[in-house]
Amino acid sequence: MRSKTLLTALAAGLLAVPFSATADEAESENVVLTGTIRDFLQSHPDMEYPHKSFGVRTGLVHTQLGEDGLPQLNTSANYSRGMISGVSSFNQWFRDVPGVNVSFPHSITLEPHPDKPGVLYFAREKQMSGSMRYFFPADGMGFNDSKYVSTGRHNFYFTYELRTTFTYTDPDERDHDLEFSFTGDDDVWVYINGQLVVDLGGVHGQASGSVNLDDAAADLGLEAGSNYELVLFFAERHTTESNFRLETTLQLVEVPPTVVSPLYD
Repeated sequence: MRSKTLLTALAAGLLAVPFSATADEAESENVVLTGTIRDFLQSHPDMEYPHKSFGVRTGLVHTQLGEDGLPQLNTSANYSRGMISGVSSFNQWFRDVPGVNVSFPHSITLEPHPDKPGVLYFAREKQMSGSMRYFFPADGMGFNDSKYVSTGRHNFYFTYELRTTFTYTDPDERDHDLEFSFTGDDDVWVYINGQLVVDLGGVHGQASGSVNLDDAAADLGLEAGSNYELVLFFAERHTTESNFRLETTLQLVEVPPTVVSPLYD
């Protein structure tokens, strides 16, 4: 059984948790990360689900990645409340399925945060000022099953799988905590060392989750000097917005997407 430390990190999924240190000595150079977009048609059973049930739904996936490195639908959960039809449809989200989805690489660039020393961030979201710069990487790509809404004409109905690695360093040898946070919509699951640390499933508006790796190190099995994988799974399944924001003090390293993606079985 996992201890209260990691459970507390997971429970933070509905709250925006600020970074606890300035990370003055953390490096602050742009980092390019490349992941895989999979574009779907609106007719897919999990896109624009016919029976709406909006809101963050935790527990839709298992807390550990499957043997294939992908999230597994938790059949013990009421996944229909997460607007998911079932195991068969969910297994298509992050696998290449000819005729069902079209995959292509997409890169994001993490930049030094202007107001938080040592923090790298990427943000495509509705700003507090009301300005809009949403996350629509599938516009003009894939099936281009675009739809005109209040935010403009965009290609919704896609997933994004982003894999990266980092080195966990000794907390006594730095003056900042190692943290990762995400704010956005819709489904977002983040795994570190194969274990779920951010759980924001379901079709919902902007919601936030974060994890302090130093607090959760024992639960995650992190040892100083060792390298670990961080994987982010994102789904945009419903109109009309697509918000995507991550912030971290981790020094992430690009892991090129595999040439051959796992096919749906």
